[in-house]
Amino acid sequence: MSMMAEWKFFLRLQIKQTNNGIYIHQTKYVKELIKKIKFEDAKEMKTPMYTMTCLGMDKESNKMDNS
Repeated sequence: MSMMAEWKFFLRLQIKQTNNGIYIHQTKYVKELIKKIKFEDAKEMKTPMYTMTCLGMDKESNKMDNS
């Protein structure tokens, strides 16, 4: 994920690399979208999906050249 420097944004995705893995989220994009459509005062709702899902490695796929 690094050509010359660590990527922090890519296609409206925020990317954070740590020793534990790569985390991808859209917090900045969602906040901008909420502001654009004037929903800052809207009530928050719980997410309809399980938030603690851990994605594992796909051991059946072919290895990828990461260079």
